[in-house]
Amino acid sequence: MNAAAQLPLRLGLARGRRFGDFEVTPDNAELVDAVRRIATDGTPERVLIAGDPGTGKTHLLEAACATASADGGAVAFVPMREWRAQGVDAVHGFGRSGLLCIDDIDAVAGDRGWEEALLALVEASVSARARVLVSARASPARTPFALADLQSRLSAATVYRLRELDDESRARALRRYASGRGMDIPDDVVVYVLTRHRRDMTSLVALLDHLDYHSMAHQRRLTVPFVRDLMEAVEQKGG
Repeated sequence: MNAAAQLPLRLGLARGRRFGDFEVTPDNAELVDAVRRIATDGTPERVLIAGDPGTGKTHLLEAACATASADGGAVAFVPMREWRAQGVDAVHGFGRSGLLCIDDIDAVAGDRGWEEALLALVEASVSARARVLVSARASPARTPFALADLQSRLSAATVYRLRELDDESRARALRRYASGRGMDIPDDVVVYVLTRHRRDMTSLVALLDHLDYHSMAHQRRLTVPFVRDLMEAVEQKGG
């Protein structure tokens, strides 16, 4: 089996998050350009994206993997928040990939076994002149790693801070996502959702998926009353 075939595709990555779906603003344009460059340029580079949950870190890593894979590159995607319960052998051999993406590396901060495995993985990638893209909630200096060597290796990367979108940018992102799914989402529905739902993009996109499903299932247009009823039903179920 070649390295490209070893790519651990999760449902979200297989479903397809792309750069074209990501809302680019003046605050994040330099970061998005850097991630695009990593996905398309063979020059070895290391970038760490720091940001709160729901700001789009996973989206950018998955977009980079999808782009590099589509160009025929060998890529490895390692989602640590999901994989931390697995044995460290799960990442064996991924250092041979041309692009290594480690998502939520801080999820295993303090776990010496996982830190040693990831340090070895990053060092193998660097030795092979591969590109390395990592995400975490905070910069390496502010992440409680047990291994100083892992903290030092990650600190050598270019660190970008990914900040939350403002409401105008969130609205544009929702309309773009809806359009990509063939959804007709009126402006008053966008305003209603943004004022009555969690504001991180992960939650908002999940809500749009829910609305799209029920709109098709019930053959109903997305109107404020219909959306309100669906959102209240989710809240009552604790969803």
